[in-house]
Amino acid sequence: MEDYLMDVRQRNEQYTWIPAFKAIADWIADYEDRQPDLVNTLVKIGIIKGLEDKHIENQKEELKEIDPFTFFAAFMKFGVKNRGKFVEELIKLIGLDITVPKDFDGVPTSQAQKFWLFPYEYLRSDDSIPLLWELFRQARNGDIKEQDFNSALKILGTGFTKLTQYLFYISPSQYLPIDAQTEPWLENKGFILPKENWSDYQKILTSLRAYTDKPFWQISYEAWFENSNRKVASQQSGYNIKSKSKEPNMANLNRILYGPPGTGKTYCTTELAVQCVAPDWYESLNNDKFKRRKIKDKYDELTAKGRIAFTTFHQSFAYEDFVEGIRAKTNEETRHIYYEVESGVFKQIAKKAGNTIKSEKFEGLSNSPKIWKLSIGEVKEREFRKSCLDNNEARIGWHKTGDLSVDYDNRTLVEKSYWDSLKKAQSSLNCFANDISVGDVILCLKSELSIQAIGIVTSDYKYDENAEGLNNHYPHVRSVKWIARGVNLNILPLNNNYKMVPQACYELSRFNWDDLLNEAKKQNQYQFLRLLIQETVDKENYVLIVDEINRGNISRIFGELITLLEPDKRKGGTDAREVILPYSKEKFSVPSNLYVLGTMNTADKSLAQLDLALRRRFDFIELLPKPELLDGITVHGIAVSEILTVINQRIEVLLDREHTIGHSYFWSLKDLDSDAEKEIELGNIFKRRIIPLLQEYFFLDWERIGWVLNDPAKDFEDRFIQTEKINPTMNQLFPSKVLSQITADRRYYINADALSKPQAYKGIFHFDTATGEE
Repeated sequence: MEDYLMDVRQRNEQYTWIPAFKAIADWIADYEDRQPDLVNTLVKIGIIKGLEDKHIENQKEELKEIDPFTFFAAFMKFGVKNRGKFVEELIKLIGLDITVPKDFDGVPTSQAQKFWLFPYEYLRSDDSIPLLWELFRQARNGDIKEQDFNSALKILGTGFTKLTQYLFYISPSQYLPIDAQTEPWLENKGFILPKENWSDYQKILTSLRAYTDKPFWQISYEAWFENSNRKVASQQSGYNIKSKSKEPNMANLNRILYGPPGTGKTYCTTELAVQCVAPDWYESLNNDKFKRRKIKDKYDELTAKGRIAFTTFHQSFAYEDFVEGIRAKTNEETRHIYYEVESGVFKQIAKKAGNTIKSEKFEGLSNSPKIWKLSIGEVKEREFRKSCLDNNEARIGWHKTGDLSVDYDNRTLVEKSYWDSLKKAQSSLNCFANDISVGDVILCLKSELSIQAIGIVTSDYKYDENAEGLNNHYPHVRSVKWIARGVNLNILPLNNNYKMVPQACYELSRFNWDDLLNEAKKQNQYQFLRLLIQETVDKENYVLIVDEINRGNISRIFGELITLLEPDKRKGGTDAREVILPYSKEKFSVPSNLYVLGTMNTADKSLAQLDLALRRRFDFIELLPKPELLDGITVHGIAVSEILTVINQRIEVLLDREHTIGHSYFWSLKDLDSDAEKEIELGNIFKRRIIPLLQEYFFLDWERIGWVLNDPAKDFEDRFIQTEKINPTMNQLFPSKVLSQITADRRYYINADALSKPQAYKGIFHFDTATGEE
């Protein structure tokens, strides 16, 4: 601790986060048996979102368990300004005698959407969180056990990058984050990046200590500083977008990757999706041997932001799942059933794509802002409404509820009773306090037909317990940047000719930000447009990945939207079209910045059988087996690439090219070092993957399966599929009268012994090519 403080003084307020983090870690150590108190501490300092658990799928409940690493990550997911504010509040709340940190340079930011090191309760094992507490204790003592570190990596929600970052929070002098910031620094110094296990991680830490006297926190800072002035590089993919701009290439908006199983179709969609969504970032990647890891990190980041969505078609998948449908729901209070129109995965991402603007063009605006209707005060309270607009805030009433950020169970009896007495107001209050996000748009109501002000939300919910005068009746507050006032915008054209309902606060889901801009132009609302007319609307790209697209009923799933997928029929196209959706009655069109990527396994359904309407609207990219990717892998002295090649050649003769076997079936061999491990794994691949796949291809025709594996040319004991010499013999099973009526012995036997015999594999392609005999 003294070394830290001395270094901080020497460096003039640099690395001030280190003593603060150490003090917080010391404080946390006593809370393993009081984890609900840790969660409540986060709530008290203002961190509310991301603290809901799920004991049952789709049923949210209060989080009651937490580990120390996740506690740190809860405030490290925010930007520097906010994390500084939360750390300061924490230090005050728990009474630490420590200086508030003034810098966080070089400290990794945790993932905003995935900062937990554990999954929801219905998915996690009982030992997950206790294991993380044990690892925390070991980390503070500098004595991490290999078994515990590797076991922690297997917890759903944990990963090597995330775990090393969180260890760095706890003890930055002993552990270095291995992430997108430090990896280029390590590579430039000639280090080989570690594999994702404790042994390799420990080796690189030891090597770094021998290489330099710099502490790990200084290395992390230098890596961050260098990367802030340059772009991370990576290797080009084979799926290039012709245009380097952010505008989508209209000719390639719809693509399907098709081919036999195991050729990497789903794997390739990861890179292709990143290339579509972030073309500039992708184009900056050059010949980096760690390309895949960085692209996968980018993919996860874009998925968390909602810019990449993934779904899988199947026989039961329908229009109601893909576009929209009516869903039955239950009112928790009355237990009455009611019905709501619910958007499917395609409609959700299409609305986001049509609602996106570069946030820096409009300060504070989210990439995909939701639009909210809000009534500020009663109609007669014009002065109060003007005061809110003048002070850049929005307020809502029902003051007797108390602070809505306080859990219901912790409110006073009077507040609980008043809350319970509310009916329709509960929905508005929940929307205002919990559902609205920073960066969303609020429309201030003028009448049921029009709006008078437009604002961007700039703060989370706050409770103003010191409100005075009229404000005393409106203590529920959000800060709002009112970008337009004195507007008289008719809502009917935007809202499908529906008036706004009396409910104080609710989402206006029938239109998006783009629609609002366009309608304001049509209605000549210059008070609004003067603020925005010089700004450029700059779309960001989105991608929907449909895995196994050929397994669904295309006509049933896409319905009328199949036409809207065509580039010229999309919004902004030369022949743009829109439809009225059947359930919501909303106008709908497909935006031009939404890519649709599909994958198709030709072993399930050939290209010739695919829906013709879909074929006309998609480009098709064939992915075939690439045995050359397995070059260099030998097992039993045989090149695995040659085994795959000859097997596929026989399949193509007996069936067709669409039923060949992909190289990824043998991919697990690449990670093994010893010959013994490879021999065992090759046997497992044939037993669990290759032979079962051939069973499916040939409908249990064991004779032909044997032909593919060249069993007839092998000695009996080396055959994978044995169809002869099976005991008991036919004579032992049937009398002569019956034997005369049996034309063939249909029995087969999978010879497990052959799976470990070199001759069984060598015999796959060893025979006399002149005679076709041994």
